[in-house]
Formats: sequence, structure tokens, C-alpha cells
Amino acid sequence: MDKYNAAIVGYGNIGRFLVDAVGSSGDFRVAGVVRRPESIKDLPVELKDLPVVTSLWQLDQVDVA
Repeated sequence: MDKYNAAIVGYGNIGRFLVDAVGSSGDFRVAGVVRRPESIKDLPVELKDLPVVTSLWQLDQVDVA
């Protein structure tokens, strides 16, 4: 079975939890994280291997957000 692609919108308390939870799920993968434009330049190290964008429409093949 293919994994569902999940976009995480925001990277506050809940967004941080979701990146970990979705990333460790067998049914989902993190398609990317949507952040405010002013937050893009100072990315947390936890996001270095994930696409980080300013609009959900910049991510390909998102099944759930």
C-alpha cells in the first residue's frame, strides 16, 4: 500500500508533534511543512531534510493537510 502524503501547516507546538508523529507512521509520509515567509530563513535543524514552503500549493501530491 502506498503512503498518504501529509502536509504540515505551521511548525508551532502542534506542528512539531505532527512532523514526528506523521514521520514515524507507517501509513503517512511528510510531504512538506508550510511556514510563514518570515520563518523560512531561520529553519530548525529538524526540518533540514523536508521541503519547507510558504504556500500549500507549492507542494506536489498532498493527500491531507
